[in-house]
Amino acid sequence: MRNIFNVFVGLLLLLGGAGNITAQTTQASFTGKVTNSAGALLQGATVQIKNQSTGFNSSTVTNANGNYVFKELPLGGPYFVLVSYTGYKEFKKDGYTLNQGDVVTVNFILENSTGELDSVVVTAAANGKGKIENLGAATAVSSRLMTRMPVNGRNFSNLMDLSPLSRGGNISGQLGSSTNFTIDGMNAKNPTSAGATTSRSGAPYSISIEAVREFKVVTNQYDVTYGRAGGGTVSAVTKSGTNTFTGSVFGYGRSNELSSKYDIRGNRRFDNYRTAQFGFTLGGPIIKNKLHFFAAWDHQYDSRALIIADIQSPVDENRFNITRQSLDSVVLIGRKYYGLPATAQYGTFDKTRNSDAAFLRLDWQINDKNLLTLRNNLTNDVNKLGLIDNTAINLYESLPVMISTLTTAFY
Repeated sequence: MRNIFNVFVGLLLLLGGAGNITAQTTQASFTGKVTNSAGALLQGATVQIKNQSTGFNSSTVTNANGNYVFKELPLGGPYFVLVSYTGYKEFKKDGYTLNQGDVVTVNFILENSTGELDSVVVTAAANGKGKIENLGAATAVSSRLMTRMPVNGRNFSNLMDLSPLSRGGNISGQLGSSTNFTIDGMNAKNPTSAGATTSRSGAPYSISIEAVREFKVVTNQYDVTYGRAGGGTVSAVTKSGTNTFTGSVFGYGRSNELSSKYDIRGNRRFDNYRTAQFGFTLGGPIIKNKLHFFAAWDHQYDSRALIIADIQSPVDENRFNITRQSLDSVVLIGRKYYGLPATAQYGTFDKTRNSDAAFLRLDWQINDKNLLTLRNNLTNDVNKLGLIDNTAINLYESLPVMISTLTTAFY
């Protein structure tokens, strides 16, 4: 088992050498003060935290003012905070869950121990007592809300509109290019937008909504940790594995029978309008309390009509500003002199698209001071007839047969 583990990690590190390996930020912290029953500050008290679902743990000691702080902690829970100091009863508080941006204050008042060194255990309230809200305007979206909200296409970034200052990717009235995206603290604007900044075809999504634990739309908190953001920042955090195996299978569909039999002009429709999206997630331990994984796969099939000067009446000729006779003459010249095929070159055509997003995350607690997270996200978008130019009317032959975009990010 250990040999397999060593080979596995070695391969991941080798792959990661081609990308970026940097520290990530979740802006989740524990802070507090330790005193005795008389109110005296206790310097040098040992403070330990532990995530009971993953085994992640860390420790520190209080400073001269009796304060302690743990920054940039992995999200999730339940966490406990344990304080020990010579001559005092050990004090433990548990039941804390960290979400993105949480700053949870947990103070301790230690009592003198008499005789047996017993301990005190307190279970924290589930409402996050002691949490300090972030300064500035921000809208947080949890994974539970994402599963309950209807999202056309199931792209998590569409839920940005839950923020009152967001409109279709624009924040605070700025251009969409002024919106910064981060995933697990890393700048990920291109892989997330999957539009004009990455490919002209525009993939429907670049990271599955099933792989996103939560995200936040920050509109006026210009902290250096958020990077460049003229309008605002969309900060997402991905899911991770725990000591318990968990998984899901999902499927969503829109049937062709639910669409009208006629198009917007009242003409009879013969093309297929259908969407299906399905996949799975799986997470759990590779080595309990040490190494965990989370994987997700998301596939979307989409079929709809591609209209190229679909002229069926004089009204259509006026709308397209061209007659069928003119189009036929152009097609005839193309076939006679330029090798244009004999297939139909204008009208209505079936347009299909297949998109895949695969996600893998590994969390390895090397020791009490170091946690290594490796994440790989791959997007493959096969989009037939998906690229058009800026002319008013195309011919079918002028459109590309297939557009494929492949985006890989490894941190």
